[in-house]
Amino acid sequence: PAAPDAPVPTSPEEGSMPSPTRLARTVILTLAVAALTGCGAPRTGALDRGSPDTHPTCRVHQHAMPGPAYAGGKDSAPLAVLDMLRYYTSQRALPFCDHKPPTAQDTAWTTLYTRLTRR
Repeated sequence: PAAPDAPVPTSPEEGSMPSPTRLARTVILTLAVAALTGCGAPRTGALDRGSPDTHPTCRVHQHAMPGPAYAGGKDSAPLAVLDMLRYYTSQRALPFCDHKPPTAQDTAWTTLYTRLTRR
């Protein structure tokens, strides 16, 4: 603990602020890590169900590939799988809201639905 009458730092040299060079290196490293993590495998995640409309007239495109929680098997989340199955059972025949064709992500979710519902 500092003494009550200790001087308060008033410049970067006296305080704990990083030097401009160190700050620049930190920013560059952070941006590089962010850029690298965006490359490679497609993003996976949760099902995007759009708005919670009880009588939807269209469906939204999926922005991520199905994550492990939806794959079925020992690593899946049963409630997530059931929610996805319910969504696709009720809305798979609806057009997309933007009237565009299915994306690769949409096709992956449809393929997963088909695989899980086969006997």
